[in-house]
Amino acid sequence: MNTQVTIQEVSSKLRAIRTAKSLSLSDVEVLSQGALKAVVLGSYERGARTLSVKRAIAIAELYQVPVSQLFTDEKPIELVTSGKTVIDLRAINRRAHDSSHPSHHRYQLLARVAQRIVRSRQDWNGEVLSLRQSDLETIGILFDEPISEVLNWLEDERILLKKRDG
Repeated sequence: MNTQVTIQEVSSKLRAIRTAKSLSLSDVEVLSQGALKAVVLGSYERGARTLSVKRAIAIAELYQVPVSQLFTDEKPIELVTSGKTVIDLRAINRRAHDSSHPSHHRYQLLARVAQRIVRSRQDWNGEVLSLRQSDLETIGILFDEPISEVLNWLEDERILLKKRDG
């Protein structure tokens, strides 16, 4: 197993993190208040320009990810940064109690996580639940899927009432 990280892997990681955050090269230049030019970031992402440690730290801070994320073979942390994700608790609970449903076990897990979130927030309306980034990360871990796949599944199952923007 090769534990050395290549420049191309770091370059690909930079692009993957930026695109996961739905940022264009120009967006990053604006976000950095001009400290990181779009053309320079593009050069880093193509591996055409050498990335210093100082610049890697600055980019990681700008993206709000651990700098170690750039130098590991782990997939980038998937971030959903705006809007709301609202799920239908009634449908989840009905399907969790329906042992004939094809995704019965998955719904049981989702219902348990949702109950824990409701209790921790003392949100007792019982019909819908707004999910935060950390909730989506937990569900992603539980299902062993990236957040985007979790959101697709929730949408396909028609339990996603409002999808995040961005």
